[in-house]
Amino acid sequence: MRRGAGLLLAATLLAAGRTRAQEAQDTTRSSPHLAIQLRRDSLGALRPPLVTARKLMADGAFEGALRNGFPVRFGFRLSLWRDAALYDRLIRETDWEAVVVLDPVANNYRLLRSSGTVETYNDLRSLDAALATPFVVDLVPARTGRDDRFYFLTTLTIESLSLSELQDVERWLRGDLGRAITSRGDVGNAFSRGARLILIRLSGLPRRVLNARTERFQP
Repeated sequence: MRRGAGLLLAATLLAAGRTRAQEAQDTTRSSPHLAIQLRRDSLGALRPPLVTARKLMADGAFEGALRNGFPVRFGFRLSLWRDAALYDRLIRETDWEAVVVLDPVANNYRLLRSSGTVETYNDLRSLDAALATPFVVDLVPARTGRDDRFYFLTTLTIESLSLSELQDVERWLRGDLGRAITSRGDVGNAFSRGARLILIRLSGLPRRVLNARTERFQP
C-alpha cells in the first residue's frame, strides 16, 4: 500500500510539474515587436531607414486563424513627417504587404509578398525568421537648407483575411489585377480594407496594430 501510495504521489507531482512547465512556457511567449532604425553613413549623411518586425507569429494569436483556414495579412506603412510647432506635416509615405497561407494538404506555410515573390516554409519558426527580414525603405527627406526637423513613423497591421480576399491576392500576384504598385508603394485595390474590417469585427478574428517611430532629426 505504501509503495502504491508513493507511486501515486510521484505521478501526481510529475503531472503537476509538467502542467506548471507548460503554463510557464505559454506565459513566456514573446510578443510581436516592430522597430525602425535611423541610419547615417560614415560622413553623417542620412541613409534610408531600416524597418524590422520580429516575433510576429511567436505569441500564437494568429496560428489558430491560419489552421482554421484564414490567411493572415501583414500590412506595413512608413511615413515621413515634418515636425512643426502646431501640426506636424506628412511629407510622403509608402506601403508594402505580405500574406501568409497555411496549405492544409502539404502542411506548410506560403508567404506571398507584394514584390510578387512566393516563399514556402515548413514550420512557424522558419516563417517567423522570414517575416523578420529587415526592409530598407528608400524614403529620406531632401535637404532644404533650413533647420527643418523630421521623423519617421512606421505602422504594421496584422489581420486575418477572408477566402475571397485571398483569391484577390492570388489573382493580383498572377497579374490579373494589373500588379500596379504606385510610386508610393501601394498595392492598388488588391485588398478590400473596408470589407476586411467588417469581417474581423463580426467574426472575432485576431487583429493587431504595432507602431514605432524615430527621434526627430535633421537631414
